[in-house]
Amino acid sequence: MIKNLLIYVIFVLVFQLFSACKEKAIAFDGIVYQIEENKFGYEIYLQGKPFIKQENIPAIEGNHSFKDSLDALKTLDKVLERLNKGEKPSLTESDIQQLKIKI
Repeated sequence: MIKNLLIYVIFVLVFQLFSACKEKAIAFDGIVYQIEENKFGYEIYLQGKPFIKQENIPAIEGNHSFKDSLDALKTLDKVLERLNKGEKPSLTESDIQQLKIKI
């Protein structure tokens, strides 16, 4: 009886330890939206809740909106890729040039 109880307690402790150590996936998602004619932005959601709203091209001095939805989408995809890898979402001017974003 004591042996069975001890086995049960060890099993429960191992199960709880395994559950606590299991890393939960963080789900980032996003959408592109139109601000006005020829101006687009994107929004990123963390588990369905607003996380980042970006109406200007990141890393570019001044207030320059995306000129088309494709540029906003390419940038959004790059930021989501970084976030979902656990990296910082910030982009550099070089990143924007590599994505061939029109300014």
